[in-house]
Amino acid sequence: MLRRLWQAARSKPYKPKYIKQLSAVEREKFFNSFDVVFCDCDGVVWYTLRDFIPGSAQAIAELQCRGKQLTFVTNNSISSVDQHLQKFNSQTELKIEKRQIVHPAQTICDQLKSIGFEGLIYCLATPPFKQLLRDAGFRLCEDREGFTIESIADLHGAIFGAETVQAVIIDVDFNLSATKLMRAHVQLQNPNCLFLAGAADAMIPFGNGNIIGPGAFIDVVTKASGRQPMVLGKPGEALRQILRDRHSDCSANRVLFVGDSLASDIGFARASGYQTLLVLTGGSSAADVANLPADHAHLPDYVCDCLGDLCDKSE
Repeated sequence: MLRRLWQAARSKPYKPKYIKQLSAVEREKFFNSFDVVFCDCDGVVWYTLRDFIPGSAQAIAELQCRGKQLTFVTNNSISSVDQHLQKFNSQTELKIEKRQIVHPAQTICDQLKSIGFEGLIYCLATPPFKQLLRDAGFRLCEDREGFTIESIADLHGAIFGAETVQAVIIDVDFNLSATKLMRAHVQLQNPNCLFLAGAADAMIPFGNGNIIGPGAFIDVVTKASGRQPMVLGKPGEALRQILRDRHSDCSANRVLFVGDSLASDIGFARASGYQTLLVLTGGSSAADVANLPADHAHLPDYVCDCLGDLCDKSE
C-alpha cells in the first residue's frame, strides 16, 4: 500500500532540484532522506573508460563517512569486475569491496549458478565477459572471428553448422555481425534454450556522442525469435529484483540511484521507486533535462554538474 502511494506521488509533475542550489538545511535533509546508494560508474565516477572525474572519489568517501550503503551498478562489460575494483582502489581515500560491484557478467554468472546450469553457451559479449563465465566453469562455443561469408554455403555453415547450445547470452559485442545474430536466432528456436541479456542500453556514450548500444541488437533477436530475454543488466526487470533483494529491509524511497543516463539510470530507478540523482558528466546534459516534460518518467529528482558537488558545502 505504501509503495503504491509513493509511486502515485512520484507520478505527479515536478521539477528537479540542483544540488548546488540547496541550502545547508536542504542539503542535510537530502542526505538524511536515503540509506542506500546505487551508483553508476562510467560517466559518474570516472569518464567512460578513462580517469576518475575530479571530486568523485571524495564524494564517495563523503557518502561512506555518512554511513550510506554503497553499491556500484555498471553496464560496462568491456572492463572486468576486477578491473573495476582496481580502478576504485587506486584512489587512496577509497576502499571498495568486490561484493559492492554489480556487473552484468557477474549477475548472469550468478543466475546460471543458481539454476545449476551445465550446458553449452553461445555468448555475444566482450572477452572479459566471456572469461568470467569460463573462470566460473561454464562452457562457451566459439565463433570463427574474422571469417568472411562469401557464399550461401558459408552462410549456411556459419548459422547451422555449430553445436546446439542450451543458452544464448547477448551483451556488448563490438565484433557483432549479422551472421552472429542469425545464429543466435536459430538457437533460440529451441524453446528449451535460455535467452539471457546483460546491458540493454539502446545507446551508449562513446567519444563526443552516443553510439548504438546492445539493447538495439537484443531487440532484433527478441523480435525475430518471439522470445523475451531475462535482462540482468540495466534497465532489466531481473536486475531490478536483484537490487531489491540486496536491500530487502530498505524501503525503495530510502534508496538514491545516481547515474548519467536519463533512460538506463533515471528511468530504471524511478520505475523502481528510488530517489534519483542525475550527474551531468556523462550521457545526459542539462539541455536534455530541460527538454523533458514535467511529468516525464525519466525526469530526475536531483541534478548535479558532477558527483563532487556532494562535497560542496557552500550555499
